[in-house]
Amino acid sequence: MSATTTTTQTARILRALFYVYVAATVIHIAYVVSLEPFAHDAWNVAVDSGAESPSIGRFFSFWHQQYTSSNPRIGQPMAYLAYKVHGFAEVGTPLAYLSIILAGFTLGLGRWPDRRNGRDLATLAIGLGFLWFAAPSFPSYMFCRAYATNYVWAAAIQLWFLVPLRLHVPGTPVRPIALVGVFLLGVAAGMCNEHTGPTLLLFVLAATGYAWYRTRRRVPLRLAASAGALVGYALIFFAPGQNQRYEGLAEQYTLVQQIMVRGLSGNLDILQWLLYAAAPLLVLLVFVVAAGIITEQRPEAELVEIRRDQRSALAAVGIALLAGTLITVTVFASPKLGPRFYLHAMVALLAGVLAVVRTFLHSRRGFAPFVILAVLASGYAALRTIPSYRSYDRDSETRLTELAETPPGGVYTAEAFNQVSESWWFLGDDFRDQKKRELVARYFGLDRVLFRGPEMWAKLGISDVKLTMHYELDPPLCIDQIDQLDLKPYIGKDVGALHHAFLDAIAEIGKFTSSKLLYIDLTASFLGSDPQLPRPRTFVARWRDGVLEGYTSTLGREGRSRERSITVDAALERGDWEIYLVAIGDAPHLLGRSSQKRFTYRPWRTAQYWVMACKPDHCFVTQSFHHSI
Repeated sequence: MSATTTTTQTARILRALFYVYVAATVIHIAYVVSLEPFAHDAWNVAVDSGAESPSIGRFFSFWHQQYTSSNPRIGQPMAYLAYKVHGFAEVGTPLAYLSIILAGFTLGLGRWPDRRNGRDLATLAIGLGFLWFAAPSFPSYMFCRAYATNYVWAAAIQLWFLVPLRLHVPGTPVRPIALVGVFLLGVAAGMCNEHTGPTLLLFVLAATGYAWYRTRRRVPLRLAASAGALVGYALIFFAPGQNQRYEGLAEQYTLVQQIMVRGLSGNLDILQWLLYAAAPLLVLLVFVVAAGIITEQRPEAELVEIRRDQRSALAAVGIALLAGTLITVTVFASPKLGPRFYLHAMVALLAGVLAVVRTFLHSRRGFAPFVILAVLASGYAALRTIPSYRSYDRDSETRLTELAETPPGGVYTAEAFNQVSESWWFLGDDFRDQKKRELVARYFGLDRVLFRGPEMWAKLGISDVKLTMHYELDPPLCIDQIDQLDLKPYIGKDVGALHHAFLDAIAEIGKFTSSKLLYIDLTASFLGSDPQLPRPRTFVARWRDGVLEGYTSTLGREGRSRERSITVDAALERGDWEIYLVAIGDAPHLLGRSSQKRFTYRPWRTAQYWVMACKPDHCFVTQSFHHSI
């Protein structure tokens, strides 16, 4: 077999592997989108649409309501379809993901990728993997339909609006249908986001002026694009719902006042976070340039054109950084902040980085490490999201079922999802937000919705735990009626620290009353429905005749073993106590008798755990800690 034949077969195999990679990415994204829990803006869409099935009339009614009183961005009607029409998000989100990469390649290099060119496909493959880390918390926004339509899909629309402008050669004839199409695409791009609109307009107008300056010819395509973007941006900037966004925060200050309120340091912090957001792509850029220089083995005759292309690619990076800075400057006037405000800037930077990848890397040896790293990144994303979102989907279905079964006017206690706070991959449990719980309570006609989940500074580490002091004074007295008494709240999950705070409270009571304290107990209860505990009464500590009764235990782990150990203190070891381990929300696990002193176990789920020492009619909490599985 000749070397040419071998090379051809290798190229075919690599092309086939590229398409397998694309298909696997699409399947992964679509599957995880299908597992998205019913949370966050899903509740808002359900409330705003009256929980009615989709129809053309209801779609436009929803759009009108959002435009006039809530969120005028074009992402909102797309969010309606994403939530209401089965399969719409499962198709739209993977397409948006691929569209960002394809548009980024085209914008960065000024041409379409060639499916027969291995280096073009390798560049696209690198984009497929590195988009997961190109923007802060990108996956968490992509896997929430409302954020996906308003940011990820919107970014794809704006990039594709720029593609025909990048590819069009000034002076070439343009058909009227193309002018209408680019105008409408400009309207959609202008309506995507009020923070990106000014930069988009500035760059389109600058490109229009530059094209006229160079050719002294009319540039109707760019003029149509500029007009469309201007109309689209005006439609959201002056929309009735714009000032009512963020629950009225936009009406508290004018744009200038909002900038002044943050001050110089606050606004510089926003720019500093832009550098943090760009760090992964900039690191990739440095390694790509270094690898390209090290592996450079091309004839001198080719270097003149190659260096010109490389300078153009680096200029594209500079333009993207400038655009990102301008977009970020508009965030100074935003009443809210968050990682999502850097997403558009980072997909623009990705376009420049892809241009650098394609122009600096020229051999399989140069491309191979970055392609392998991209595939590993995609694999990690799949391993990170598929099991997690399966869990969130199950938790969400359980929560919806329990909410529907709660009688009208009742109280529902929502057990937290495994992941409570926001991370790179998931926006977290929305029920940690009081306003969301109030909305859901109204939606189901309930008196209250309570949230039970791990919280570092909550009492005993659980958000709805209440610590209550039960006492008797002689003569009788209610300590709440002592004006000078200022008892500090109980905070945190350190049981030993709670014992000290309890003793401090007893000392304070003694300072401001002449009554004799006969006894005082510190008990733990739940504001919501009671979880399964070993005994009906739970103490943190109690005080009798000047003596504190309270117990602690310690948690241990040897090396990286999954097995943990619990060691009870000497006072428990000398007594006859039953020692339980409780993952709040599960049935108690009996570990044994306190005389054993040391117990071993393996965490079985993500939860807040309590170690409890129990007698037949009561228990003491001896330790509280969190395990993540």
